[in-house]
Amino acid sequence: MKYKLFITDYDGTLGHAPENTIDSEVLEAINEYEKRGGKFVICTGRMFGSIKKICDKVGLGGIAVSYQGAVIKDIKTGESLFDGGVTPESAVKVVKELRKLGILICLYIDDHLYYEENSTHHIFIEKYQLLLDTKAVLVDDLCEVVLKEGKNLGKICGLCPEEEVKKYADQLNKALADEPVMFNSGARYLVECINAEHHKGNAVRFLSNHFNIPFDQIITVGDSTNDIGLVNGPWHGVAVGDGKQALKDVAKEITVPYSEKPVLHLLKKYCL
Repeated sequence: MKYKLFITDYDGTLGHAPENTIDSEVLEAINEYEKRGGKFVICTGRMFGSIKKICDKVGLGGIAVSYQGAVIKDIKTGESLFDGGVTPESAVKVVKELRKLGILICLYIDDHLYYEENSTHHIFIEKYQLLLDTKAVLVDDLCEVVLKEGKNLGKICGLCPEEEVKKYADQLNKALADEPVMFNSGARYLVECINAEHHKGNAVRFLSNHFNIPFDQIITVGDSTNDIGLVNGPWHGVAVGDGKQALKDVAKEITVPYSEKPVLHLLKKYCL
């Protein structure tokens, strides 16, 4: 077994919405990998409850990283190993900046999804809830909710047309360059804001230390721009064949496209 720790993105890599499951052949390979002593981790931008529901459905345990690295928990028990995220102070500034763009805003606090009304892009929140199999709470003012709760946020999202995502992410990164946040995207119509230090790459480093597995025995795989930190590190980072070009540019390997089951392909190639 070349790699003792296998860390994969979910959407577009291991599975996808709206099916929200894991292919039986892939699951069989994961189970065999774990029987042989390997550690398998899902590292996703989704909230913990969403990825837990998928894992519970197929009987997959272990550890899951959610919100792009802000939260790391045991899938079965919900025990928290790492809890970070965007501070309330930064979150208020992010919400105000997103409002200037006139797009629909939603955010996560304690695994609950909240959003402000925006009639122009209302279709996006309906689609988002359906894809993640979750229910969002409509509020009058997200800033008031953030300050009242006084807790770190998993992430903040701006929902907008696909062709605007990169432009808005670049614009927001410049506008809030002095804040400890970063903007990227894990889906076609999502601009996502996370803590700049609590990203997927930070999660890999945390798990390396947690399992006492050196970087040269770790393989990671993803497909989108929010996987750059996951793939671009001193471990073996792999990009899905039909993933984003920006991710391929930093990957050490480009594997098969999603339709050809990249996780299964890599498990067979290096671990089984």
